[in-house]
Amino acid sequence: MLTQFVMRRSSAQETADRPMSSVGLGVLTEEISPELVDEVVELAGCREKRHRLLPARVVVYFVLGLCLFSSADSAAPPGYRSVMRWLTNGLRHLHGLVLPTSSALTKARQRLGSKPLELLFDLRRGPLADPDVKGAFAFGLRLVAWDGTGLDTADTVENATEFGVTQGGNPQIRLLALIECGTHALIDAAFDGVTKVSEHKLARRLLHALSTGMLLLADRNFAGHELWGLVTATGADMVWRIKKNLVFPPLEVLPDGSFLSVMPTPAENVRHGVARARGRSLGRTPQGHLVRIVEYTVTVKTADGGSRVEPFRLVTTLLDHKRAPAAKIAAVYHERWEIENGYGELKTRLRGAAFILRSKLPELVCQELFALLTVYQALCSLKCAAALSAGIDPDRVSFAVTVRVARDHASDSSSKLAQARRNAIHDLLDDLLPRRRDRQCERVKKPPKNTFATKKRDTAQPASKASYKIKIMRKAPPPAQMS
Repeated sequence: MLTQFVMRRSSAQETADRPMSSVGLGVLTEEISPELVDEVVELAGCREKRHRLLPARVVVYFVLGLCLFSSADSAAPPGYRSVMRWLTNGLRHLHGLVLPTSSALTKARQRLGSKPLELLFDLRRGPLADPDVKGAFAFGLRLVAWDGTGLDTADTVENATEFGVTQGGNPQIRLLALIECGTHALIDAAFDGVTKVSEHKLARRLLHALSTGMLLLADRNFAGHELWGLVTATGADMVWRIKKNLVFPPLEVLPDGSFLSVMPTPAENVRHGVARARGRSLGRTPQGHLVRIVEYTVTVKTADGGSRVEPFRLVTTLLDHKRAPAAKIAAVYHERWEIENGYGELKTRLRGAAFILRSKLPELVCQELFALLTVYQALCSLKCAAALSAGIDPDRVSFAVTVRVARDHASDSSSKLAQARRNAIHDLLDDLLPRRRDRQCERVKKPPKNTFATKKRDTAQPASKASYKIKIMRKAPPPAQMS
């Protein structure tokens, strides 16, 4: 009892002496607790060695706040002091609260580094769906998907050197995420410079996150003998789309129209390809992985009477047509689109449409991206908690509303967090989305808003400093009129 009293008194005294130590993330504090933040700070060896206005825990929450409020302003991500002001709105009554300067916050980020945020994301990532969540399971397997995307960073020499540049734009990071289709939760993610790695190389970094009981969905960019074998070794099943120019001779046609075939090794693929080109057959089954092929078409009819037919080919490890009929496999593959929706939430709703990562140094870019992924996971967790309390599909809870509600309660004090969370969940359930409709518009790129020439990195830019001189033009007096 005496120890508990001393600890409570010490905590209260710390709050009085260092009011900044009470900074948190409001209703998201349940997902990212101070104890968890202190743990990753200790593991990373970033604990401050002297009394500071900005202790390491506060800096972690500040970096997370930068990502939470990234799209709060439509013009650009808000400034450092604006974010800190939002996070401390509920602490203004505390005596001695001083709002740090932007330079102090910048130096604090540099002292912290990226390791604490990397550890924090590693502790928070993972699936969230229970077995009864609609759209989260099929054939008794958890539906997951992976795919890649690009994230622009600040245009600095350091970022360009570390991450690379494509097509004359900003330095860019290639991100590959493994998500849970039913909740959009991040099971894991990997990233690197866009010129350094391909999606296939990043996929190998996520193999540890796959396990028995998962059904991995992927588009036609990933199909290949080596990667297929690596994923199979994890125990996970797969349904991947494959390109139409790949040849899969049928070994056995199944009653539902699908057929068994072999995904050949690269050497066997070349050998059989040369034989086909010469009009002869090798007369034996190629060596490789035994797979099942499902071929089908999707007919789209529009309201104006038009229609189009698109062919699909899927390859899967689900060889039993009774357990997984071809029609159901084709329907399940549609869930792969959930990762595109997840990237839309991450890059548009949370980060901000067409915004870039603000950090100008590679270490801080990594710090910011891990923070962005952690905040996204926390928002997904809040969304799932609301859906679970009402027994509804998580798709019905708006991610955009979740972001706004989390911002509204970001500065709530620790004494009011329980009530604030109940209010937040009530607000989310009070603004549900209608049942999702089928996509009706084609994926087309909108024309740019301006017609300026693209900036070329190898072309010298004119000096930005200029001097100006104003000269008043004196008009000659009118000629005298004759009397």
